[in-house]
Amino acid sequence: MTMIIRYQTTKQSLTQVDSVKDIPQDATIVWFDFEKATSEENDYLIEHFNFNYLELEDAISGVPRVKYKAYKDYQYMVFHSMYKDDFSPIALNVFVNDKVLVTYHDKHFESLNKVAEMNSNNHEPDLDCADIVIHILDMMVDKYFDFVYTIEEKVYNFEDAHVDDTHSKKVMDNVFKLRSDLIKIKRVLFPMQELVNTIKTEGNLIVDSKHSMYIQHIDDHLIKQNNIIRTSQEMTNEIRENFESYSSFRMNSIMQVLTLVSVIFSPLTFIAGVYGMNFEYMPELKWHYSYPICMLVMLIIAVALIIFFKRKKWF
Repeated sequence: MTMIIRYQTTKQSLTQVDSVKDIPQDATIVWFDFEKATSEENDYLIEHFNFNYLELEDAISGVPRVKYKAYKDYQYMVFHSMYKDDFSPIALNVFVNDKVLVTYHDKHFESLNKVAEMNSNNHEPDLDCADIVIHILDMMVDKYFDFVYTIEEKVYNFEDAHVDDTHSKKVMDNVFKLRSDLIKIKRVLFPMQELVNTIKTEGNLIVDSKHSMYIQHIDDHLIKQNNIIRTSQEMTNEIRENFESYSSFRMNSIMQVLTLVSVIFSPLTFIAGVYGMNFEYMPELKWHYSYPICMLVMLIIAVALIIFFKRKKWF
């Protein structure tokens, strides 16, 4: 079994037990934590808790989107963390009513253990389930800073390293990789900020000024993180646009040179074509100096065109 059961009373801090039978009647908090639940534990969750079956099915079967729903007897929330390697989302499902808290997740969440340890070592008689949920959310959002600062440092280091790099194809590949990572992080941060805003305006999770202060603190962190991501994305846009502009300029310069070369050789090609027809009665064919004169004319035409283009500052 991977279900962890904890409880707290007004006289005892958060304590882990082995069975539901060990929970005292005067418990003010009962926390069921399901990590990588087995089929038996999933059945227990469905049978012993009066939660919406569709919500339970979403929690059990996949990675539901970030959400907040308030029912008559309980509240349901989904928080997202991220994998360090590819920034893909990891879902934490939270069901909470007055005295019962249920957390359900397929991956390990260190923030849950930290919250449990913190409340085990520091007894707060007035602690309720909403406090625990807000502490979990706070730690998860604080963890985002690790990802946000990492990607920000990559962007700044990339900008410093490649600001003058105009020839490497890897520049654009790396820019698109950074932009992809930024988008993945945004896919977690933006919905989480919307969730916090929903809790602030519509949720029943906030019952006193302490909760309101914590939620505002979390919201401030999310705003800062989103601003960092937005700034980093703007920098990658500028790097990409600068590189594309310079690449376009170089391509135009190359095409200009090739065009001028084509224009210079066009009359020379015409002359060579005319005298390459070998008609019997072409008078120039029997001239003794036909060849050197023809070459001289072609050279004069080429030089004249080059001087003309140079005066026009076309190259």
